[in-house]
Amino acid sequence: MNYATRARDLLLELKSSDFLPTYNEEGVRAALTEINHHTDALTDLVRAANRSQGNDSQQQGIPIESRPSMILHDASIRRNKRCLLAYHAYRIDKLRNLRWETSGTLPSRVSPLLCEAELEFFRAYDKLVANTSLSGGTVGILDYNADMLPPTENFIMVRVVEEGLGKIETESCGVVELEVGTMHYLPRGDVEGLVRRGALVQLSGEEC
Repeated sequence: MNYATRARDLLLELKSSDFLPTYNEEGVRAALTEINHHTDALTDLVRAANRSQGNDSQQQGIPIESRPSMILHDASIRRNKRCLLAYHAYRIDKLRNLRWETSGTLPSRVSPLLCEAELEFFRAYDKLVANTSLSGGTVGILDYNADMLPPTENFIMVRVVEEGLGKIETESCGVVELEVGTMHYLPRGDVEGLVRRGALVQLSGEEC
């Protein structure tokens, strides 16, 4: 019997996906069931070994004939656990990165790929980031969504690609109506969040 194959298949799904595959609840449950199976079998072997020791006062340690089975069950438990931890850690890291890329807006294409626990994690992580934004006096709010490196230009040319954005108020250009298909030359800081989430597309000089 090939042990931990369902857990291994979870990692292969991640490897073959461009972003994230749909959360495989069936595969996760199968791996957890296998862990329980091996745990029960290992527990039975240990109990049998203890009874054998009790019946034979000269017997010391685990009987030799039981050791291969114990090692096999223990190794299978550990492998399943490692695969499950890697599977969930990879998905959580993707969601953390996505939060910064989209400024907290979960794209509609991503929601169906996530389980309820992952959706709750994204909401909680977004709330945590928002609550830890620093504010104080004349300094204002520290925007964690800003670029890590200083921008090379203060204004950028953008095209509106998402409907329903309405109007935004910019620091130096006043109120701007963001209609689909229109292009605008706007302060980078005022529209960076919309660019990150894909509502606006930044244009190069050749595209303008």
